[in-house]
Amino acid sequence: MKPILLFDIDGTLLHVKRSFLFEIIDQILIELNISKDVIKQVSFAGRTDRDIFLQLISNNGIANDSSFEKVKQLYVDAMQSHLSHEHVEEIPGAAEAVHFARSSGLDVGLCTGNFEEVAFKKVEAAGLADLFDFGGYGCNHKDRIYLPEDAHKSYTALKKSKPHPSQYVVIGDTPNDIRCAKHFGARSIAVTTGSFNESQLKPHKPDYIFDGLGNPDKWIDLLREEV
Repeated sequence: MKPILLFDIDGTLLHVKRSFLFEIIDQILIELNISKDVIKQVSFAGRTDRDIFLQLISNNGIANDSSFEKVKQLYVDAMQSHLSHEHVEEIPGAAEAVHFARSSGLDVGLCTGNFEEVAFKKVEAAGLADLFDFGGYGCNHKDRIYLPEDAHKSYTALKKSKPHPSQYVVIGDTPNDIRCAKHFGARSIAVTTGSFNESQLKPHKPDYIFDGLGNPDKWIDLLREEV
């Protein structure tokens, strides 16, 4: 059986420049009459967009469904309108890994806390459009642990097959990526290309820790041997 790869985006495949991202969020907060200082209280790494934006609005006492849908749409519209290649820093080896996996006949999807529309805009800006056709996204869940299951449902609907969770490999840069893989029963690859170093990731017991996704022929062969 072939491994099925689920890639995180931010910190794993690419970085969106913080100055650009904060400018987008600042404008949304201004439109909602929320102090821009609230963003200083929010951690982004490893969280879903749903969780992040619910915290932003709940800190100002306006957390309800209509407020969330409004802030989500403002963010999605802004990212789709303004995010471009110049705002994205590609992580060395990441694009090579995705292309190599595809050319080797592996199925590759996304497992990301981004809203789905934003996820595809980001990979498009990084030159990776059309390489991912299924995934789990941060639209419906505050907790990332449910995203691999969503990716599995997406894969099953697309491929008309139902692989065992152990066939999936979640690739990400945070402890929450490891945690969601374990919750689903998938393997995990932790990479130190984001906000966490090896000593911070190792206690969460990923199956592998790499300093990046370069030399994909070597680590993909390793995954094939262990399926």
